[in-house]
Amino acid sequence: MHPSIKTLAIILLTGLLIISTASLASPSDDPGKAHIVVTVNGKDINERTLKSYAQQRGLPPEAIDGPQRDALIEELVNRELIYQHAVSIGVDKTPAIQAEIEHLRINIIAGAMLNRSSDRFAVNEADMKKEYESRQDELSGTEYKARHILVAAEHEAEAIIEELNQGGDFSQQASEHSTDPSASSGGDLGWFRAEQMMQPLGRAVEAMKKGSYTKTPVKTDFGWHIIQLEDARSVAPPPYDSIKEQIRVGLQSRLMENYIADLRKEAKIKKP
Repeated sequence: MHPSIKTLAIILLTGLLIISTASLASPSDDPGKAHIVVTVNGKDINERTLKSYAQQRGLPPEAIDGPQRDALIEELVNRELIYQHAVSIGVDKTPAIQAEIEHLRINIIAGAMLNRSSDRFAVNEADMKKEYESRQDELSGTEYKARHILVAAEHEAEAIIEELNQGGDFSQQASEHSTDPSASSGGDLGWFRAEQMMQPLGRAVEAMKKGSYTKTPVKTDFGWHIIQLEDARSVAPPPYDSIKEQIRVGLQSRLMENYIADLRKEAKIKKP
Protein backbone atom coordinates (compact mmCIF):
# COMPACT_ATOMS: atom_id res chain seq x y z
CA MET A 1 0.00 0.00 0.00
CA HIS A 2 1.27 3.49 -0.86
CA PRO A 3 2.80 5.05 2.31
CA SER A 4 0.80 8.25 1.96
CA ILE A 5 -2.55 6.45 2.03
CA LYS A 6 -2.46 5.65 5.75
CA THR A 7 -1.48 9.22 6.58
CA LEU A 8 -4.28 10.67 4.48
CA ALA A 9 -6.81 8.27 5.98
CA ILE A 10 -5.87 9.37 9.49
CA ILE A 11 -6.15 13.04 8.52
CA LEU A 12 -9.58 12.50 7.03
CA LEU A 13 -10.81 10.56 10.04
CA THR A 14 -9.60 13.15 12.53
CA GLY A 15 -11.72 15.77 10.79
CA LEU A 16 -9.08 17.96 9.19
CA LEU A 17 -10.71 17.49 5.83
CA ILE A 18 -14.20 16.14 6.50
CA ILE A 19 -16.75 18.93 6.33
CA SER A 20 -19.61 18.62 8.78
CA THR A 21 -22.88 17.62 7.14
CA ALA A 22 -24.54 20.37 9.12
CA SER A 23 -22.51 22.99 7.29
CA LEU A 24 -23.22 21.62 3.82
CA ALA A 25 -26.49 22.17 2.07
CA SER A 26 -28.46 19.02 1.45
CA PRO A 27 -29.81 18.34 -2.06
CA SER A 28 -33.24 19.53 -0.92
CA ASP A 29 -31.95 22.82 0.50
CA ASP A 30 -33.13 25.87 -1.42
CA PRO A 31 -31.00 28.96 -0.73
CA GLY A 32 -33.88 31.14 -1.86
CA LYS A 33 -36.12 29.80 0.90
CA ALA A 34 -33.61 30.31 3.72
CA HIS A 35 -34.61 33.01 6.21
CA ILE A 36 -32.75 36.26 5.52
CA VAL A 37 -31.16 37.71 8.65
CA VAL A 38 -29.54 40.82 7.11
CA THR A 39 -28.85 42.43 3.73
CA VAL A 40 -25.57 44.25 3.05
CA ASN A 41 -25.41 46.43 -0.08
CA GLY A 42 -27.98 44.20 -1.73
CA LYS A 43 -26.30 40.92 -0.66
CA ASP A 44 -28.54 38.70 1.46
CA ILE A 45 -27.09 36.77 4.40
CA ASN A 46 -29.36 33.93 5.48
CA GLU A 47 -29.95 31.79 8.55
CA ARG A 48 -27.89 28.92 7.17
CA THR A 49 -24.85 31.18 6.78
CA LEU A 50 -25.32 32.40 10.35
CA LYS A 51 -25.48 28.82 11.61
CA SER A 52 -22.37 27.83 9.66
CA TYR A 53 -20.48 30.88 10.95
CA ALA A 54 -21.37 30.03 14.54
CA GLN A 55 -20.08 26.49 14.00
CA GLN A 56 -16.81 27.82 12.62
CA ARG A 57 -16.51 29.92 15.77
CA GLY A 58 -16.88 26.75 17.84
CA LEU A 59 -20.19 27.90 19.33
CA PRO A 60 -23.06 25.55 20.25
CA PRO A 61 -26.12 25.46 17.93
CA GLU A 62 -28.26 27.34 20.45
CA ALA A 63 -25.93 30.35 20.23
CA ILE A 64 -27.70 31.64 17.12
CA ASP A 65 -30.95 31.91 19.08
CA GLY A 66 -29.43 33.34 22.26
CA PRO A 67 -27.97 36.66 23.38
CA GLN A 68 -25.03 36.26 20.99
CA ARG A 69 -27.25 36.25 17.91
CA ASP A 70 -27.12 40.00 17.24
CA ALA A 71 -23.36 40.10 17.80
CA LEU A 72 -22.85 37.22 15.36
CA ILE A 73 -24.96 38.95 12.74
CA GLU A 74 -22.91 42.13 13.16
CA GLU A 75 -19.73 40.11 12.70
CA LEU A 76 -21.15 38.72 9.46
CA VAL A 77 -21.99 42.25 8.32
CA ASN A 78 -18.40 43.33 8.99
CA ARG A 79 -17.05 40.29 7.19
CA GLU A 80 -19.29 40.94 4.19
CA LEU A 81 -18.24 44.60 4.01
CA ILE A 82 -14.57 43.63 4.05
CA TYR A 83 -15.23 40.97 1.40
CA GLN A 84 -17.11 43.38 -0.86
CA HIS A 85 -14.35 45.97 -0.60
CA ALA A 86 -11.69 43.34 -1.36
CA VAL A 87 -13.58 42.21 -4.46
CA SER A 88 -14.04 45.81 -5.61
CA ILE A 89 -10.26 46.32 -5.74
CA GLY A 90 -9.52 42.92 -7.29
CA VAL A 91 -8.02 41.10 -4.31
CA ASP A 92 -9.97 37.97 -5.27
CA LYS A 93 -8.24 37.90 -8.67
CA THR A 94 -4.69 37.58 -7.35
CA PRO A 95 -2.97 34.23 -8.08
CA ALA A 96 -2.39 33.50 -4.39
CA ILE A 97 -6.06 33.97 -3.51
CA GLN A 98 -7.22 31.97 -6.53
CA ALA A 99 -4.93 29.11 -5.49
CA GLU A 100 -6.29 29.20 -1.93
CA ILE A 101 -9.89 29.24 -3.22
CA GLU A 102 -9.15 26.20 -5.37
CA HIS A 103 -7.56 24.44 -2.38
CA LEU A 104 -10.67 25.09 -0.25
CA ARG A 105 -12.97 24.04 -3.10
CA ILE A 106 -11.20 20.68 -3.36
CA ASN A 107 -11.38 20.18 0.42
CA ILE A 108 -15.09 20.96 0.55
CA ILE A 109 -15.99 18.68 -2.35
CA ALA A 110 -13.80 15.84 -1.05
CA GLY A 111 -15.36 16.28 2.40
CA ALA A 112 -18.85 16.20 0.92
CA MET A 113 -17.97 12.98 -0.91
CA LEU A 114 -16.83 11.36 2.32
CA ASN A 115 -20.00 12.43 4.10
CA ARG A 116 -22.04 10.98 1.26
CA SER A 117 -20.02 7.75 1.52
CA SER A 118 -20.17 7.53 5.33
CA ASP A 119 -21.83 4.10 5.16
CA ARG A 120 -18.73 2.84 3.35
CA PHE A 121 -16.69 3.50 6.49
CA ALA A 122 -19.27 2.41 9.06
CA VAL A 123 -18.06 0.02 11.77
CA ASN A 124 -20.49 -1.88 13.99
CA GLU A 125 -20.12 -3.28 17.49
CA ALA A 126 -19.53 -6.82 16.24
CA ASP A 127 -16.64 -5.64 14.04
CA MET A 128 -15.02 -3.84 16.96
CA LYS A 129 -15.36 -6.77 19.36
CA LYS A 130 -13.93 -9.14 16.76
CA GLU A 131 -10.94 -6.82 16.29
CA TYR A 132 -10.47 -6.61 20.06
CA GLU A 133 -10.43 -10.40 20.40
CA SER A 134 -7.99 -10.80 17.51
CA ARG A 135 -5.51 -8.40 19.17
CA GLN A 136 -5.34 -10.00 22.61
CA ASP A 137 -1.67 -10.94 22.25
CA GLU A 138 -0.79 -7.46 21.03
CA LEU A 139 -2.79 -5.71 23.76
CA SER A 140 -1.31 -7.81 26.54
CA GLY A 141 2.43 -8.15 27.12
CA THR A 142 5.14 -7.01 29.51
CA GLU A 143 5.80 -3.72 31.26
CA TYR A 144 9.23 -2.77 32.56
CA LYS A 145 10.39 -0.51 35.38
CA ALA A 146 13.82 0.93 34.80
CA ARG A 147 16.28 3.71 35.48
CA HIS A 148 18.72 5.22 33.03
CA ILE A 149 21.66 7.53 32.77
CA LEU A 150 22.24 9.71 29.70
CA VAL A 151 25.60 11.32 28.91
CA ALA A 152 27.05 12.99 25.83
CA ALA A 153 30.17 10.88 25.28
CA GLU A 154 30.83 7.15 25.18
CA HIS A 155 33.87 7.43 27.46
CA GLU A 156 31.70 9.13 30.11
CA ALA A 157 29.24 6.24 29.98
CA GLU A 158 32.06 3.70 30.20
CA ALA A 159 33.48 5.44 33.27
CA ILE A 160 30.07 5.32 34.98
CA ILE A 161 29.70 1.62 34.15
CA GLU A 162 33.08 1.04 35.76
CA GLU A 163 31.83 2.81 38.89
CA LEU A 164 28.76 0.55 38.89
CA ASN A 165 30.99 -2.50 38.46
CA GLN A 166 32.81 -1.40 41.61
CA GLY A 167 29.53 -1.36 43.54
CA GLY A 168 28.39 2.20 42.84
CA ASP A 169 24.73 3.07 43.38
CA PHE A 170 22.87 3.49 40.07
CA SER A 171 20.43 6.09 41.39
CA GLN A 172 23.27 8.19 42.78
CA GLN A 173 25.24 7.94 39.54
CA ALA A 174 22.15 9.08 37.61
CA SER A 175 21.60 12.04 39.93
CA GLU A 176 25.23 13.13 39.63
CA HIS A 177 25.98 12.52 35.96
CA SER A 178 22.83 12.10 33.82
CA THR A 179 21.82 14.96 31.54
CA ASP A 180 18.27 13.62 31.23
CA PRO A 181 15.44 15.34 33.20
CA SER A 182 14.95 12.03 35.04
CA ALA A 183 18.26 12.69 36.83
CA SER A 184 16.34 14.54 39.55
CA SER A 185 14.60 11.26 40.42
CA GLY A 186 17.69 9.08 40.18
CA GLY A 187 17.03 8.24 36.53
CA ASP A 188 13.63 6.69 37.28
CA LEU A 189 11.62 6.01 34.10
CA GLY A 190 8.63 4.41 35.80
CA TRP A 191 6.66 1.62 34.10
CA PHE A 192 6.59 1.37 30.31
CA ARG A 193 6.33 -1.07 27.42
CA ALA A 194 9.43 -1.77 25.36
CA GLU A 195 7.75 -0.48 22.19
CA GLN A 196 7.17 2.89 23.89
CA MET A 197 10.92 3.42 24.14
CA MET A 198 13.09 4.65 21.30
CA GLN A 199 15.21 1.94 19.74
CA PRO A 200 17.60 0.41 20.56
CA LEU A 201 16.65 1.15 24.19
CA GLY A 202 13.48 -0.92 23.96
CA ARG A 203 15.33 -3.95 22.62
CA ALA A 204 18.03 -3.59 25.26
CA VAL A 205 15.45 -3.59 28.07
CA GLU A 206 13.72 -6.69 26.68
CA ALA A 207 17.02 -8.60 26.75
CA MET A 208 17.86 -7.71 30.35
CA LYS A 209 17.29 -9.56 33.62
CA LYS A 210 15.78 -7.88 36.67
CA GLY A 211 18.42 -6.13 38.74
CA SER A 212 20.95 -5.94 35.91
CA TYR A 213 22.32 -2.93 34.05
CA THR A 214 23.78 -2.60 30.57
CA LYS A 215 27.48 -3.50 30.61
CA THR A 216 28.14 -1.47 27.47
CA PRO A 217 26.62 1.95 26.65
CA VAL A 218 23.59 2.10 24.34
CA LYS A 219 23.75 4.83 21.69
CA THR A 220 20.80 6.91 20.46
CA ASP A 221 20.51 10.30 18.77
CA PHE A 222 20.42 11.87 22.24
CA GLY A 223 23.71 10.41 23.43
CA TRP A 224 24.91 7.36 25.36
CA HIS A 225 22.65 5.51 27.77
CA ILE A 226 23.13 3.12 30.67
CA ILE A 227 19.97 1.27 31.70
CA GLN A 228 19.13 -0.58 34.88
CA LEU A 229 16.10 -2.90 34.84
CA GLU A 230 14.44 -2.87 38.25
CA ASP A 231 11.34 -4.96 37.60
CA ALA A 232 9.06 -6.48 34.96
CA ARG A 233 5.43 -7.56 35.04
CA SER A 234 2.85 -9.13 32.76
CA VAL A 235 -0.11 -6.94 31.88
CA ALA A 236 -3.60 -7.98 30.83
CA PRO A 237 -5.33 -6.39 27.83
CA PRO A 238 -7.18 -3.16 28.70
CA PRO A 239 -10.98 -3.49 29.05
CA TYR A 240 -12.84 -3.38 25.75
CA ASP A 241 -14.81 -0.25 26.67
CA SER A 242 -11.62 1.69 27.46
CA ILE A 243 -10.22 1.27 23.93
CA LYS A 244 -13.47 0.90 21.98
CA GLU A 245 -13.11 4.30 20.32
CA GLN A 246 -9.48 3.62 19.42
CA ILE A 247 -10.52 0.35 17.77
CA ARG A 248 -13.34 2.06 15.87
CA VAL A 249 -11.00 4.72 14.47
CA GLY A 250 -8.45 2.06 13.52
CA LEU A 251 -11.02 0.01 11.61
CA GLN A 252 -12.42 3.08 9.87
CA SER A 253 -8.91 4.12 8.92
CA ARG A 254 -8.35 0.69 7.39
CA LEU A 255 -11.57 0.97 5.36
CA MET A 256 -10.58 4.41 4.14
CA GLU A 257 -7.10 3.18 3.22
CA ASN A 258 -8.73 0.49 1.07
CA TYR A 259 -11.05 3.06 -0.53
CA ILE A 260 -8.16 5.36 -1.42
CA ALA A 261 -6.05 2.43 -2.62
CA ASP A 262 -8.85 1.42 -5.01
CA LEU A 263 -9.03 4.97 -6.37
CA ARG A 264 -5.26 4.99 -6.90
CA LYS A 265 -5.41 1.71 -8.82
CA GLU A 266 -7.74 3.30 -11.37
CA ALA A 267 -5.92 6.63 -11.49
CA LYS A 268 -3.20 7.84 -13.84
CA ILE A 269 -0.68 9.56 -11.58
CA LYS A 270 2.40 11.24 -12.99
CA LYS A 271 5.17 12.99 -11.08
CA PRO A 272 7.63 15.37 -12.74
